[in-house]
Amino acid sequence: MGRRISWSGLPENLVSKIGEHLDSRFDIIRFRSVCRRWRYSFPYYLWRRDIPLVLYADTHLREEMTLSFFRTTVFILNQYPLPSPISTPWLLKLEEIEQGKVRLINPISDAPLKDLPASFPKVLNLLDYSALEISRGYVNKDFVRRKTLHGSFNALKAVVSPESDRSSGNHFTVLILRRCGGLFLGRRGDEVLSEIYDKFDDIAVYRNNVVAIDKWGEVSFFEFYAEVWRCAPPILDGGQKKHLVVSAGHLYVVDRYFDRPRKSRYPYARVDANVVSFKVYRWDEDRGWTEIRSLDDRILVIGQGLNFFVPIKELRGCRGNYIYFMDEKLTSYNDEEDALIGSTGHGIGVFDLVDQRIGKLSSFPGCFNMLAPPSWLTAN
Repeated sequence: MGRRISWSGLPENLVSKIGEHLDSRFDIIRFRSVCRRWRYSFPYYLWRRDIPLVLYADTHLREEMTLSFFRTTVFILNQYPLPSPISTPWLLKLEEIEQGKVRLINPISDAPLKDLPASFPKVLNLLDYSALEISRGYVNKDFVRRKTLHGSFNALKAVVSPESDRSSGNHFTVLILRRCGGLFLGRRGDEVLSEIYDKFDDIAVYRNNVVAIDKWGEVSFFEFYAEVWRCAPPILDGGQKKHLVVSAGHLYVVDRYFDRPRKSRYPYARVDANVVSFKVYRWDEDRGWTEIRSLDDRILVIGQGLNFFVPIKELRGCRGNYIYFMDEKLTSYNDEEDALIGSTGHGIGVFDLVDQRIGKLSSFPGCFNMLAPPSWLTAN
């Protein structure tokens, strides 16, 4: 048997080659934790994109604002190295606010987690647990140099190119969807954002293109570098609000139905209508949009800023074909049975795609276990 070589003794070119294939933030952290040599061979960037802008209100007044975008990641956290057969995985979102510091976020409501158990660790070292990355996105923080004329820019979500965790962020393009439905294009060095369209419901990245959809089901594809729009056949159905999801190389549209017409043209304005059902469609280059009636042993989360599928095999006590979503009609709801009691305004609803049943989170036993801090996560 040949001489064994420790990880720290690998040739420099091989270490660099391994690092080039790392894209996940968590994989990079694990890579850099192997040894001192590996840590210094691969820089760690706080994933942040800043766009200093001058927003003109008229010819005499102007607002100076920097839009800052931070990476957020949805994980399933479990015991490491081998989870207990009865342990409950935890679905959560992490927002990196500065190097080494993160905020714990509810992945559906996007609200910071509060009222954590007294036994919860003061320092959460992800290297101590098994962490499966489910989805990633971007959160906007408005850093204003002076009081603005119109308040916050109020960005709902953004897509960025390039988005690699290996990039330091000196050159990039960003498309920003505001809560009012406006879609804006900006680049590092631009002084003014360019508005592309003002009536989109959602955006996503699919095969290196930005996909945007409006409430009428019109779907547009935007190529980052060619800056060319092309349209897909619309979804001709009666839903009042559209969401985009990209998973395993497929593009989906989730159509949300209310019990009355949507009055506001703003896609994320408060509504007094009740959510009554959803339909899900999958895009095929040859056949167009096809309705799917089963999620194939997955759940679907329609969150505030991130939409994603989760295989139920990665969770425990959770049935497939459930759609989790934010429902403004439930924002004042608090129930002693709800594992999220204390998370103000979470307003989470659940829709069973197969049985066509809809209700609040606590009406579906076992569903909220994945969102509550697990009992095995305690301070040492």
